[in-house]
Amino acid sequence: ELEGGIDLQLFGSLADLSVTGYNSKTVGVILLTPAAPSTGYLQQASNAGRISNKGIEVSLNLRPIARPNFAWDVGLQWGKNKNEVTDLLGIDAVDLPTGGYFTGAVGSAVKGSRVGVIRGQDFARCGRGVILEDGTNVDAACGSAPKGALYIGADGFPAVDGTIRVIADGNPDWTGSVRSSVNLMRRLTLSALLDVKHGGQNWNGTKGALYNFGTHKDTEFRNVDVVFGTNYMPAKPNGSGAVAGPGVGKTVKINQGWYQGDGSGFGAVSAQFIEDAGYAKLREVSIGYTLESAGLTRLTSFSSIDLRLAGRNLKTWTDYTGVDPETNLGGAEVAIRGIEYFNNPQSKSFVFSIGLNR
Repeated sequence: ELEGGIDLQLFGSLADLSVTGYNSKTVGVILLTPAAPSTGYLQQASNAGRISNKGIEVSLNLRPIARPNFAWDVGLQWGKNKNEVTDLLGIDAVDLPTGGYFTGAVGSAVKGSRVGVIRGQDFARCGRGVILEDGTNVDAACGSAPKGALYIGADGFPAVDGTIRVIADGNPDWTGSVRSSVNLMRRLTLSALLDVKHGGQNWNGTKGALYNFGTHKDTEFRNVDVVFGTNYMPAKPNGSGAVAGPGVGKTVKINQGWYQGDGSGFGAVSAQFIEDAGYAKLREVSIGYTLESAGLTRLTSFSSIDLRLAGRNLKTWTDYTGVDPETNLGGAEVAIRGIEYFNNPQSKSFVFSIGLNR
């Protein structure tokens, strides 16, 4: 690992800046690689992985007001990490241990991708070299349709791509935080912390399961005639949601068969339940007060008493429709980061604490 950085003190004691960059390479990472069935086992532990991490971390602390009876400080943190699996002993992908949770959305180490990307199936799309079970060459049938266009079969429904591929990445593009506190009369302190995660995706397995059971709000839209790419799964402004194939424009019915078939989280296709999981979260707001006096010391033998009331995880701003964009089925496990399946959300809590100082 090579790491370097710089620390700067700015404007006297009113600000400080810290910038750190790093480049690390890890070899011999232990992974469960496929084993020949003739051995009697399906996997064997091997020193198979080579992983690269490159990143930068920036911290800026500002103290615009620093008076004896009134002080205000602001702290900004930002970090970005580029992680890549550079080699797997010639293997393209290794599924990471998940405790047997899922087969359709699995955390994996994939050469050329970040550790923990999610692999699964998608609908057939143009520009991927997909060959359907009936021998149809999707790219040839797509004609001039843009890459990524949804292929609609002759029955009017999107065809299923049988290839297991990377469908999501739960790792963020960058993370950051903003912290601020105000101190009055050296006794009263008000503080708040905002955490930000930009980028990263979740597989909303909860939504997929509720589709199958017919209990999700979306499934009230049923027994309705639709046209894929027009009024159902419509094309996106950038063209990536375009459609192609012999079934384009054909009217089909969205009913129970769809929600318990290819439109279900229990069906073959997992990619339709991938969502952006970026967020901004009000991590903590607190108020503290310090009791300090000669009388208090004589009465209690304590030099001061700190009283603090804090609330955590009070508000989340996100476009994610699941339980919580920060939730993770495996806790801290990288293998199933970004997988939601009836997980518990982060707890909202309120804590009152007393600190006794001697």
